[in-house]
Amino acid sequence: MSILARLKGLSFSQLFKLAGLFVQNPGYVFLTAKASKKALSIATKYYGNTHHKSNKANAFRHAVWNVLLGQAVYKKTQSLRQAQDWAQRFTDLHEELFVNRKMDRVMDLHNNAFGIQALRMFANRPEAEAIHFLREAAENAIAIASPAEAENHQNKLVYIPKS
Repeated sequence: MSILARLKGLSFSQLFKLAGLFVQNPGYVFLTAKASKKALSIATKYYGNTHHKSNKANAFRHAVWNVLLGQAVYKKTQSLRQAQDWAQRFTDLHEELFVNRKMDRVMDLHNNAFGIQALRMFANRPEAEAIHFLREAAENAIAIASPAEAENHQNKLVYIPKS
């Protein structure tokens, strides 16, 4: 689904929350849109449209999205803290605005956090290196059936197996 289509689906109060975040950081609007679109494109390149399910491809997409968001802010600010903070604030708001089932939300937040932590290694490194690392992490992702299982695997991507 395109970014514009997602925005059109938001209520006024949801748009207001999103606008509030960007009012505080107006320089990040285009960086965020570009990184978000690129993350979708990269996930589609490697996994087709399977990244829209609760699988390893989706875990990759969330992690790469956070790395790309962080890299974009890092290039602008040269601050890892600001880069990680923005990636977390924006993706947390995304999870709040686009409500999922509980386990999908747990999975998404976990994989977002993994990407934010990976940013420590890749903030100033070539994008291709980050993608390679995250693809390997996705291949080794852990299947979870409960939030507690996600908590037990902080250093791994997680996914929800088909039931």
